[in-house]
Amino acid sequence: MGFLDYAWLVSLQKDRRDTRILLDSSLNQPLLEQDDFGFTLRFPKIRFLSNGQMVFLGEKFAQNSAEKAKLGRLFRASILHLTAHTVAPLPKELIFANSSDSIPVAFVKSLVRDICANAYIRTWHSDSCYDISYANAMAYKRVKSSERIFSSSTRIMADVLFRINVGQAKGCLEPEEQQAANAIYREMAATKEAFLTLFSGKKISLTELLSEKTKNAAKLLGSFGPFFEAPSLPYTEQIGRCSIFADTEPSTSLNFENAFENSVEILGGSIPTDGSVESCWRKEQEVEALQAFDSEKHEEERREKSLLKIAPYVGQTKFKSASFPEEDYSRYLRAKTLVQGASRRLLDVLRAALDYLDEDPRQEMGQLDLNIVIQAMASNKPATDVFMLDQYLKQSFAWSIVLDVSGSMKVRGEYARALAIAVAEAAKELMTDPTSWTFFGFSDRFYILKDNAESYSQRVRARIGGLKFEGLTYIPDAMYIAGKMLAKRFEEQRVLVVISDGWPYGYDKMPAELKNSVDDLLRKGVIVIGIGVETDRMSKFFRLNSSIYSPKDFVKKFGTVFNNASEKALET
Repeated sequence: MGFLDYAWLVSLQKDRRDTRILLDSSLNQPLLEQDDFGFTLRFPKIRFLSNGQMVFLGEKFAQNSAEKAKLGRLFRASILHLTAHTVAPLPKELIFANSSDSIPVAFVKSLVRDICANAYIRTWHSDSCYDISYANAMAYKRVKSSERIFSSSTRIMADVLFRINVGQAKGCLEPEEQQAANAIYREMAATKEAFLTLFSGKKISLTELLSEKTKNAAKLLGSFGPFFEAPSLPYTEQIGRCSIFADTEPSTSLNFENAFENSVEILGGSIPTDGSVESCWRKEQEVEALQAFDSEKHEEERREKSLLKIAPYVGQTKFKSASFPEEDYSRYLRAKTLVQGASRRLLDVLRAALDYLDEDPRQEMGQLDLNIVIQAMASNKPATDVFMLDQYLKQSFAWSIVLDVSGSMKVRGEYARALAIAVAEAAKELMTDPTSWTFFGFSDRFYILKDNAESYSQRVRARIGGLKFEGLTYIPDAMYIAGKMLAKRFEEQRVLVVISDGWPYGYDKMPAELKNSVDDLLRKGVIVIGIGVETDRMSKFFRLNSSIYSPKDFVKKFGTVFNNASEKALET
């Protein structure tokens, strides 16, 4: 269970098709985005520094069990907060930031979203209040005092933000600023009560009330411009530039504990009777976080081994790099629906063909099979197939699937992803030995989706979903690497399936290189099949090819090509 799996374990949203959760190494703060299906939630990856420290959401931790547990609390708080937005009943116009919103409006909308998320967690997941409070207290520890914030508008926003979440702010405002902050706070406090009333089961006119409170608060704030930023807490979604947090802000443990206790009270929780902050978390919560760290470390080591294993082959190609793509299980699920049932139908076709090729009907002459003779005599039923069945070894197969993810595939990309998923799902069922098949993606870079040392796991599926269609099209280079991997196999039939639009592009004489690659593999006894995604161009380079325009084409044409190729291979 790595951090992405841990995120889904903690998440309040369990629909993986409508909501995407991604870990992005380029981020310092989470993002909440809208897509065609629903939500995309992007979270920063935990960074490991050379000095032995870990960094997450601007906080630094030592690499020991106690500090990993603390980081785990911050990670859970961020996941809980953003996934609460996906399940809480908030009007759509308030869920997502609008690029046309002014900074005051964007900030107030963010406050309303945060208040809604906290009210939802308080009502339905009160045991999670400790993680949220811990993250609030960590933010309070680093926030600058009001006197150290330059802009009047930013001072007011920071004051309201922390009074709502922690119950207190750092420093003092000017009298006019404090008056405005108090008025905005009252509007937001009324909003909080409205959400709690709604979640208690009472009917209220929420949309009108939220519209009124949002306009009032934005108007109160609007007179204190100019506006340079819209501050937010580090574990919540980013809404714009934010400079209110210091890298190192002096804070005593008493200061932190007071902020934590106040935040717990605001969220409707209570501190355990022994008064210890550490006793707020169950032991299994801390253990799960440590398991995520250990699993992530193990997976990183396994990825490095895979890259080292393939590095000599990559070095013989023009690929810019070889890597594992980011993981996006939601996009995998979305693509899979485009060819729903195709992998099962393809599997049935392939199995029927393999049964036919491997079939050895019982002989009607030769050495008697005594067991069959006795059964026939005992049942008083005439039988002629009572002779020994000649035994043949079942044909063994090794596959390599190669998916084109270059920029030219972008138009038909999701359908190509779906076809690749269907082939992979069929391969998983067809070949019970997971080491007998591999799956790669390529553009002008090479991507390992599944090597022969791992099973077709959820992590592999997530990698398929994480592929991005961009870059040039180095088909011959991808076939060279996949072919080298197949050459190590001892199976009687080795099959290379290339899924592309048939437009090799990136360096001189590539079409000739592609033809040579195909011919070379055929001479080595490899069955090479080209699947053209809504194109017939694969026929220019692949003797065995099929043009796929629909799931029906896919099952019929690919199945036929594979079966004919297998029959001919067995005859030689």
